[in-house]
Amino acid sequence: MDFSNRNILITGAADGLGFAVSKAFSEKKANLFLIDIDHKKLIKKNIRNAKNIECDLSKIDNLEKIFLNLSKELKSIDILIHNAAILIPKSFENTDKKYWNDVLNISLNSGFLLSKFVWDNMKKNGRGIIIFVSSRAGVEGFDYESAYCAAKHGLEGLMKSLSIEGSSIGIQVFTITPGMFMNTPMSEQNYTDEYKKKWVDPIELTPAFLKLASGKYKHLIGKHVNAWDLSNEDKK
Repeated sequence: MDFSNRNILITGAADGLGFAVSKAFSEKKANLFLIDIDHKKLIKKNIRNAKNIECDLSKIDNLEKIFLNLSKELKSIDILIHNAAILIPKSFENTDKKYWNDVLNISLNSGFLLSKFVWDNMKKNGRGIIIFVSSRAGVEGFDYESAYCAAKHGLEGLMKSLSIEGSSIGIQVFTITPGMFMNTPMSEQNYTDEYKKKWVDPIELTPAFLKLASGKYKHLIGKHVNAWDLSNEDKK
């Protein structure tokens, strides 16, 4: 797959799955616009063909300045991959308003605003791809993850609605779940030792993102896609 001259916006790009996905698209010659709170780490990772953008998505109004600058620099984003998220296990009793709002701003509310930003030009171009990174927490509930589950469930609902509206105008919308334990900074903090024995490098999940971004997987529009299964479908 060749993504030359395709403009791809990826959030949470400095670490873990976001970095792996960014690297995979860089190798396919895409023009990358990478967002992360840790700008120094983005620069240090030195991903080719990338514009590194510092943004704390928990402060949702920060996105307006990002959108203004992007609008001045380019015509449109062809592919949006919203990966950014935070998870700090907290009982519901200890989940305060600030943490709740931070989690929802980074995952759900940023997903809404990013989609609004790319939608009009995707519609004008008659094509576009939007991928929200979800997880089991998007379709199940877990203790000590009330905010995270609410945010991921919200992304699933947003995806389902956008996939219906987008299907008639060439915009394909998906959520994607890793489908396999990953070795990432978030996983390091939250996985049990048993899960850590099974985890894989997130680069092994990137073929699924390349496939969805190709526009050739229309039968998966509106679906909660398993990245591990899709990445390994050719091996079965």
